[in-house]
Amino acid sequence: PAVLTLSCASKSCRGVGRSTVLSAVRWGGRWETVPELLVIPGAGDGYRLVPQRLCKERVVLQVLHWFSKTHEDHRDKHACFLPPPLTRSAAIVCRKSEACAYSTFSAAGEGGWALATLHTIFVKASHRRHGCASQLLRGFYRPEGKGLPGDGGAGASLAVPSLELNEHLGIEPPVSDALVLTMAAIFSTAELSHILLLHSNTSLARADKCKTLLDHMRSKTALQATEANTPLRRIRGGREGMRRKPQPDGEGGKDKDKEREKEREEAGPAKA
Repeated sequence: PAVLTLSCASKSCRGVGRSTVLSAVRWGGRWETVPELLVIPGAGDGYRLVPQRLCKERVVLQVLHWFSKTHEDHRDKHACFLPPPLTRSAAIVCRKSEACAYSTFSAAGEGGWALATLHTIFVKASHRRHGCASQLLRGFYRPEGKGLPGDGGAGASLAVPSLELNEHLGIEPPVSDALVLTMAAIFSTAELSHILLLHSNTSLARADKCKTLLDHMRSKTALQATEANTPLRRIRGGREGMRRKPQPDGEGGKDKDKEREKEREEAGPAKA
């Protein structure tokens, strides 16, 4: 199935793109500008599974992909996401009923993936630091229901286990620094130890030997330049959830200094 689009060379168009701007999409018998198309009535700030058929949500998904592909923000130059096919499971997140982020994933046994695996997450630059990525991560790794969207979005034929059930789920590498920091902030070490860095066509027998996201976070190569004062640093030092209780001035000062010195030695030198 195909959807008509309207492009122009004017940078004043309210669309997406640089040299050629995607300015409007033909949908529902009329032309809708990109800002109009991204509005999903009644969506609020919700998490929505995208049906695996031609529908408005699936068209919105492709438009959001254009935002990642055209590098509207300089921070997206590393993004090389492939266009999500019609049969790829996906979800979108909205803010005030405007679609602003999406994720793609596969169920276990689907397309050569041994485990249910998260592939991509993208958030428009205008909506970052609004909890969109966290909402997409929780929607996949902590689903309220028990399944992925099936054909037509009617339900799932393959269950997605909750991490609380001591199951393993996957994430396709490479994992961006920003996503690593977000996952360090919202997931426990127990959960992170059950998320495997998984490639396509890895057998179920070999998946158990794959590196976990927790292993990746604790490796010396991950986020050396941006690790200071983040939950990732506590995870590396084995101090998840630990908080020092404030002490009155003059009480326990020497013990506090020793504790801080020990933590600095365990965490290693801070990076600028």
